[in-house]
Amino acid sequence: MFQINEEKCTGCGECIQVCPAGAISISDGKARIESNLCSQCGICVQACPTGAVYSDTQSPQTGFPNQSPMFPGPAFGTGRGMGMGRGGGRGMGSGMGRGMGRGPRDGRGGGKGGGGRRR
Repeated sequence: MFQINEEKCTGCGECIQVCPAGAISISDGKARIESNLCSQCGICVQACPTGAVYSDTQSPQTGFPNQSPMFPGPAFGTGRGMGMGRGGGRGMGSGMGRGMGRGPRDGRGGGKGGGGRRR
């Protein structure tokens, strides 16, 4: 079942536009979900720019309004990716997130394995 956090709802109507079941309306400047019409698709949760729509099986979203509910908090990752810099070297650039990648961030090469910059 989806709910509206009235403190976050601005009454913008984005959720109404995307609801395929027509289960959402505006009343007193706030969105309302008719639970008997709701198909539980969750499209309204993704469409809400303020994060006011949430599933009552999870607590109302806190933190940044556009933060993905699948990844609720800050995350650190390790990863390696090929650098896209000017040098065309073979060194490994930093990965996604705050990675533990090897070599310079601009892809000049010089990572483990000898890459080096071409001239």
